[in-house]
Amino acid sequence: MRLPSETKQQLFIKNLFSENGLLFSGTGIFLAVAGTRTTEQAFFLGSICLALILVNSIASSVAGDIFRYRIPLWAMALASAVMLAIIGSAFAARLSHLPEHTVIIMYLLAAGPVVFSRAQAFSHTTSLGRAVFDAAGQGAGILLVMMAVAFVRELIGKGYLAGGPLFSRPPWPMLGLAFGGMLLTALAMAIYRISAPGGRK
Repeated sequence: MRLPSETKQQLFIKNLFSENGLLFSGTGIFLAVAGTRTTEQAFFLGSICLALILVNSIASSVAGDIFRYRIPLWAMALASAVMLAIIGSAFAARLSHLPEHTVIIMYLLAAGPVVFSRAQAFSHTTSLGRAVFDAAGQGAGILLVMMAVAFVRELIGKGYLAGGPLFSRPPWPMLGLAFGGMLLTALAMAIYRISAPGGRK
């Protein structure tokens, strides 16, 4: 719940931590499972997710504030798909060096609830400034969680640190697999819910 008295900075901090879109609601769980094989992949996909959340929230806030109109979900998905096509073309060389299926995961963001949740739930009813801080906190929080999961997967699952080998043999290769993404994401969510004030169900 967001109170009208909350400042923009409070909105940002709340979405960054206590209402993190991945840990709190699980809306970005497929990203954390499929898009964290390497820290580079996690940063690339997390940054795109942040950008899409911001753009959708800004558009939704402007439409709601000026035109008193709620942008349909299909229009947001279409606009997101166009943005992703432009990004895919601009970063084609970099995408080719990222883990396989990164492009597919990127395009799935066009229909992912994580990039629409802020716009649909909050941004269309508030000012542009508050919508920007709210969306920025949400996107940055998801990016940070993805980077943390990817760091552990890369370090323990592959034995890599900063792109170079650290161990002669990975401590736990299973973390490099899809199961590792599921395990670490579930563990992060469990720790968050247990450590939250009063605990979370």
